Amino acid sequence: MARGASDLKPTDIALSGATGDAIHAAGKQVFVSHMLERSRTAMSGWANEETAEHIPLRLVPELEKLAIGQPGWPHVTRCLAKMQGFELFRLPEAEGESADWLAQAGKLSTEAADIIAKICTAMTDSRVCAHDVARLNMIEEAETLVGVAVGILARVRAVAGA
Repeated sequence: MARGASDLKPTDIALSGATGDAIHAAGKQVFVSHMLERSRTAMSGWANEETAEHIPLRLVPELEKLAIGQPGWPHVTRCLAKMQGFELFRLPEAEGESADWLAQAGKLSTEAADIIAKICTAMTDSRVCAHDVARLNMIEEAETLVGVAVGILARVRAVAGA
């Protein structure tokens, strides 16, 4: 039985919101209900931030497959990762031995230098504030740096056979 709005946890609200975002990104309720073979009423319940009725875990990959490439994708998986204290980055296709290791090392160095320069620019008043982060586009810069590092990790794992 679903809990009512009075005893919802922030995680319930976040998961419902992410599910609603995924349904919207996948093509709205009519299309998604048809593809998942579930009623629109069920999907409304999953996306309702005032109840704690959630999408069955086994349907999450199917829903997210319908929204590939849309902003925020994979919505539910990203939400679950954040609930556990993780950030989600997509792994690139492993290149293994054909990878240009020096180019990747250079890109990592360049991206690190870019974010460090922006941090130094923001620190002219001895602090980094939300205005600095937005003005200097620091989130995107940091995500780019982490993305390059994750790419190197994927290549290292591919070579190791892991």
